[in-house]
Order: sequence, then structure tokens, then C-alpha cells
Amino acid sequence: MPLNAQLKELLTQYKSALSLMAWFTLFFIWSAFVLWHHGVALQQFIMHDSNLYAFSLALRQTRSDMLPDALPVVLLITLVLAVGAFLSSVTVAMINAVAFLFRTTGALIQAQFSHR
Repeated sequence: MPLNAQLKELLTQYKSALSLMAWFTLFFIWSAFVLWHHGVALQQFIMHDSNLYAFSLALRQTRSDMLPDALPVVLLITLVLAVGAFLSSVTVAMINAVAFLFRTTGALIQAQFSHR
């Protein structure tokens, strides 16, 4: 069986696989969008207002170890991935809610007009 047929059978048989693929696609899209449009502002916020970054900087100054710190980058990546996961979950939930409303409305309209 060719790969395309296997994928089609997988998507028709298991709806969760389709939802998972949609979630990961939206996750990467939202993460890239947040990083592209808000990355600099988030980095400035982390380096200016973050207590964790200030604590790390103070510790490095007391140890006389002023090597470049990876903490702002780690915080930025964690924040962007968390926002991407949240936004993709909300998007998938909204898509499912709209699909449910359309199915329910269609069933109600069909039931109303089929009794006449």
C-alpha cells in the first residue's frame, strides 16, 4: 500500500491524528509569529524586568564570571514555546467548537425541514 493511501486511511480512521497534526502545525506557526513580531520586546522585558535574570547577573558579578549568559535566551525560548502551545490549543479548541456548532445547527435545520 503506498504511503499516500496509508496516510489517507490513518486520517479517516483516526481523527485524533488529524487534530495532533493540526496542533503541531499551529504550534510552530504561532511560535514563529510570536518570536518574529514580539521577540525583541520580550528579550528587552526579560533583560530589564526579570528578577531571575537580575539574580543571575548579580551572582555572576560576585563570582567575577562575566561570561555571556544563556539565561535570557532560555527564558525567551521557553516563553515563546509556552505562548505557541497555548495559542495553538486555543485555536484547535475554537476550530472544534465552530465545527460542532455547524454540525449541530445543520442537524437541527435538517430535522426541522424533514418532518414536513
